[in-house]
Amino acid sequence: MFSSSIRRAWLCAAMLGALSVPLAAATGTPDAHHVDHPGPHFTLAEALARAQARHPLFASYRAQLQAADGRAVQAGVRPAPALNLTVENAFGTGEISGYSAAETTLGFSQLIERGGLRDRRIETAAAGRQQVATDADIARLDLRAEVARRFVHVLSDQAQLGITREATGLATSTLAEVERRVAAARVPLAERLRAQISLERARLAEEHAEHELLSSRRHLAAATGSMQADFGLAEGDLLRLPPVADFETLLAQVQATPDLLRFASETRLRESELRLAQARRTPGLTLGAGIRRLETSDDVGLIFSASMPLFGAPRERGNILESEARLAQVGPEREQAMLKAQARLYEIWQELNHARVEVEAQRERVVPAVEQALEQTRHAYQRGRYSLLELRDAQAEWASQRRRLIEAASEYHGYLIEIQRLTGAPAPGPAATASSQP
Repeated sequence: MFSSSIRRAWLCAAMLGALSVPLAAATGTPDAHHVDHPGPHFTLAEALARAQARHPLFASYRAQLQAADGRAVQAGVRPAPALNLTVENAFGTGEISGYSAAETTLGFSQLIERGGLRDRRIETAAAGRQQVATDADIARLDLRAEVARRFVHVLSDQAQLGITREATGLATSTLAEVERRVAAARVPLAERLRAQISLERARLAEEHAEHELLSSRRHLAAATGSMQADFGLAEGDLLRLPPVADFETLLAQVQATPDLLRFASETRLRESELRLAQARRTPGLTLGAGIRRLETSDDVGLIFSASMPLFGAPRERGNILESEARLAQVGPEREQAMLKAQARLYEIWQELNHARVEVEAQRERVVPAVEQALEQTRHAYQRGRYSLLELRDAQAEWASQRRRLIEAASEYHGYLIEIQRLTGAPAPGPAATASSQP
């Protein structure tokens, strides 16, 4: 017969119609010496906060923004003045041998930028910084979604481990029942061997589930920027399915995501690059002044100079054409991204609705039915009306359908996280219990 604690666990699950992870943590997933869960329970909000504080991605983008600030500062620097010293008619031959006929000029020159070139450089640098900031927002959303996905994976593996442990308990109690029947000479010895094989397989499945949980915890730790999974049992209710808006509402939200807003930033950057290239068509003017001393007469005079590059406009034609083409490219790229996003959103939205239907069917009809069938099969086996094979099949179906319930719930949360990522909303994840709700 089953132990009373195992039987109470099933009846509780059947009445609740759910396998919430906090319940599994309390009754069905006790810590084993193979899997360590140091510290208090760990919520999704805490995982996201840890990622924000520890993950090197944020430090990387802070450095990139500082570099962009440096480029903006540098763009505003005006051309430096130049100090020139020129010596002419010195150390030649004949009358200009030596230094007696030399003419020494000390001059000062300054490049005057025209056409608003400095303003265009500053504008381009500012647009580039905005592009980096938008990329940082996109990376932040990607990381938050990754943390949420990894958190759901840990919740799922915790629940799966709880199911395998319950399956091991069922196999243990079945072996005990078979041994009693063998001792009473009611069944052959071969039936005990079959029960022992089932128990060994259950233990192997439990060990595999432990390894899966260890791996998923390590992946979650990496997503939060940690080398070690130094957090407690993940806490959340996989079977609590948050509602989702209708497709048209979600599609409208996609328009305001950083992924789409990035094209607006890129448009500003390309426009500023075009204006900068156009400003460079206007050549700068270099003005100079200085003092010249003639050694032969020991006289001093002032000199003035002005210079300007020729054919400046034609020389910038290629840069202007390139900037115009890159600006024209942004619009089609945005349309292409929007087409992909709306198609992907619709696909995920449909899959999410299907996952909800499956979760509800598994939770409300399938799992209660297999639990009832297993209990009836167990009673029939004890009375000799069913064989061990039929009992093992009922136990396997019971475990399979409970696992499928967890898988379907995990798929729902995975699709929901993808929708939240596409619409730019914070990653929701499974709700925590009331005591740890963020």
